[in-house]
Amino acid sequence: MKPHTDTAKGVKLQNIYGLCMGILFAFALFIALFLAYYSTRYSYYSSTNYDVRIYMVKDHTFLNLLVFAAAIGLSFLLQLLFQKLGDKRQRLAGYLFLGVCCLLYVTICLVWVTELPYYPDGDQLIATAAAYYHRQGNFIMLSKSGYLGKFPYQKGLAFLYELLFDMFGDLCYPVAAKFHIGMGVITMVFGYLFVEETSQNSLCKILYCPLALFCVPYLILTPYTYGDLPSICFCTVLFWALIRFVKTTHLRYVVLACCMAALSLMVRLHTWIALIAIMIGLLLVTIQRRKLRYLLSSLLIAASALCAIKAIDYSFALRSGYETTKGAPMVLTLAMGLQNNDNFPGIYNDYQTTTLGSVDFDNAAATEIALDNIQENMERFTENPSYAMWFFKTKLQMQWIEPTFETLKSTHSFDESLPVPDWITRVYSGDLHDPLTRFADGYQSVVYLGFLCSLFALWKRRKGDAASFIPLIAIVGGFLFSIIWESQCRYVLPYYLFMLLYVPEGIVLCHSLFRTLSNILYPNNQTLDPHGR
Repeated sequence: MKPHTDTAKGVKLQNIYGLCMGILFAFALFIALFLAYYSTRYSYYSSTNYDVRIYMVKDHTFLNLLVFAAAIGLSFLLQLLFQKLGDKRQRLAGYLFLGVCCLLYVTICLVWVTELPYYPDGDQLIATAAAYYHRQGNFIMLSKSGYLGKFPYQKGLAFLYELLFDMFGDLCYPVAAKFHIGMGVITMVFGYLFVEETSQNSLCKILYCPLALFCVPYLILTPYTYGDLPSICFCTVLFWALIRFVKTTHLRYVVLACCMAALSLMVRLHTWIALIAIMIGLLLVTIQRRKLRYLLSSLLIAASALCAIKAIDYSFALRSGYETTKGAPMVLTLAMGLQNNDNFPGIYNDYQTTTLGSVDFDNAAATEIALDNIQENMERFTENPSYAMWFFKTKLQMQWIEPTFETLKSTHSFDESLPVPDWITRVYSGDLHDPLTRFADGYQSVVYLGFLCSLFALWKRRKGDAASFIPLIAIVGGFLFSIIWESQCRYVLPYYLFMLLYVPEGIVLCHSLFRTLSNILYPNNQTLDPHGR
């Protein structure tokens, strides 16, 4: 009876796994279709007058499709370069190619951060100013009405900048930018290793290199003193560590994953979406392999990240004498995300701080106001479905089809004591602005179309290693989260970078289909190795 019972249980678990994968791919396909359709037909652009918010323009669909065809052509070129090498030589050549792309990335970014007279403003300045004040013994920002008191999730970032200032001097923003360059290299290397572990076609990892190198928003954001780029870096290493753990069961990869999860959550609250994706992904691995160790590992990773945040809370409370605050209730941001601010759905309007101040920082009273506002907006959506359709569609378009993800706007704050080079001025407000934006626009179409195509390749291997789908789960989660959260293009950049882990598979799939069609039409042509070797 026991073998029969085990078999029945195994079939039931596999059915549950299949259902979960079906739901995941249904959401992913809808998201990919939405992004691919609108990115090829329209774009949101930031004006060269950075006081003006973004505006939508009709795109050149044919040109976007032509750029995607050029990406497929690039895959043919890379195959020609690598196909005559044996397995060992091809792997070495792949690493050398990765090294060349990393070197180009470092060169470009060093020129950029050296020439750009960037000086932070807004949240990134306040978070780093908190680190400066703490080193002077001033902890006023931890008070109930202070910046870190209202937004305690910024404490981890302030703590890391304290360490940086300790080592390199106060307000060493150029040093921070160079650290970001190093993190960019780490992101490229571990993204390459992730693709190498998960893809069935060796051409994919080769194609990943130029795709990562050409990511204009990532390059522009290098000097930005906030948690976006470090979070992307730590999450990419985390995804690779999980793949290696599932394949080898070596605990050292769990330790690495715990460290990366803690660091990523310290610098960016939105990492919780990736951590939830990890728990879901490792639960699927648990169902697939019927081993409890994977589920326990996911809980350990999440607990490590949470404990790191609590430890920082405790250390700040101990050093400052201020009690730990809960901060502005998250429901305030949810309420703001449902507001129409001058026909810009969900755009930041200082709602959280204003509401908190109006009730003397009473969280319960602020929560009640936010819930009332949410109910009012939900009733308006229910009463007017066409308005609801416009609201959420526009909000998603604003966030996801701005090709630079407002990174030019984010970095458009300069040190007034330093001269601005002429070519920098031309990039931000002159004749180089539009060409750069158009390049980013074509690149974005490649990413979204490649991601759409990759889903068909991923679906074929859905019964394979479930850990390889963790970034996909994070992408779905990030898209759904962006519907209800503050409308900010830069917030979705991590999920855009996560897509790059799958885009090569989509391009190579189109490459294979084209090659197959060519062989059917011209049967005398020489057939290339289907594995790209």
